Amino acid sequence: MEKIYKVNDSKFKSIYLSYNFTFETNKEDIPKNVITSLILSKGSKKYKTSKEIEKYLSSLYGTNFDINMEKIGDLYNIEFRLECVNKKFLPNNEDVFKNAINFLSEIIYNPKIENNEFDKIIFEREKSFIIDKINKKKDEKLRYAVLKTEEILCEKEPFGIYIYGDIKDAENVKISDIYDAYQNIINNSNISIIVSGNLSGYEDIDQYLKEIFINRFNNDNEIDKTLINKSVKRKFCVEDVKEIKEKIQTNQAVITIGLRVEDLEQNDFYALNVYNSILGGTPSSKLFQNVREKESLAYTTKSRYYRFKGIFIIYAGIEESNYERAKKVILDQISDMENGNISELELNSSKQSLVNDLLEWNDSKISLAKLAYTNAINNEKITIDELITNMKAVEIEDVVRVAKKVKLQLIYMLGGEDNEK
Repeated sequence: MEKIYKVNDSKFKSIYLSYNFTFETNKEDIPKNVITSLILSKGSKKYKTSKEIEKYLSSLYGTNFDINMEKIGDLYNIEFRLECVNKKFLPNNEDVFKNAINFLSEIIYNPKIENNEFDKIIFEREKSFIIDKINKKKDEKLRYAVLKTEEILCEKEPFGIYIYGDIKDAENVKISDIYDAYQNIINNSNISIIVSGNLSGYEDIDQYLKEIFINRFNNDNEIDKTLINKSVKRKFCVEDVKEIKEKIQTNQAVITIGLRVEDLEQNDFYALNVYNSILGGTPSSKLFQNVREKESLAYTTKSRYYRFKGIFIIYAGIEESNYERAKKVILDQISDMENGNISELELNSSKQSLVNDLLEWNDSKISLAKLAYTNAINNEKITIDELITNMKAVEIEDVVRVAKKVKLQLIYMLGGEDNEK
């Protein structure tokens, strides 16, 4: 697997860099990894405080820097992100980008560590921040219902773990854990760098990156399988379906439906995206038109396809009293998909919506970088034009074929306390 990916487009004025650590993890280690990443972003031996970091980035013509955590199927990814202007648009061609790369190397590989221990004050602050984030995950009920569905649907699988981990595990993190977590991240991850934007004058940037991050590219800890193959493949039966109701104080209830794709194959990708678009991905979708518009059962409803896990989650904000009716109408739409009750209008409008989204990717350095990262972990070299061509080629019979693989696994409702008072 390559380490550096470049996406060059002259229409941009700036350059976006994404430095990724992708690795397998477990429930107990997630809060340690998150806290470690936050600590790294707050200071180094050279830039000792957040204020010093802000001051330096400001001197680089307002270079942006942040970190992002995400689940990629059953893998975890920590992303350090930079965005700065190309030197050709600056006075005297000042090389802000290479200075920003040096800054990133300092942040990641020269942290404030004394005697194998990070700064205690920063540790306590970032630990408290993560505990607070975990405690507040119930505040947004619709989002919490989706998170809970992921957790139940993918129980005992890494993907089912909350992005910041479990509250008890976070509370148990000790400062001595952070050094070990740091060493594990930098030494046992798959490292990939994506550079996206206007690379005019930086044709040799990959060589410069290798020089700055010397020895980091000798890491042989590759992701041994593509994520699509890490998805669980097994036969499902009716007895697998769970129906769970969770009482929580809320004015509106939420119903979610969790589904898995049986015998998922990599070439199912395009048909599954069209399936999702027809089912609940757009305002013209079956869910929106029938659950919300026709039956007036939901104030919002949508479906989401998780490519790297091979699952779908449908959600709808409803009144608790409408639960049974909403459930039936949603399940009817899923049955219609499997039975081929799909019109040419639904197919074409859904494909056009997907094409429009892909065309918008061309105007985003971040979207182009994400595509490059997805290509990296899937060992592909798919362009946006190829994605569009393949989406347009999907026919109703392709959608029905994958629809027959989509198996109901979970029906979940969140809410109800207010209505019982």
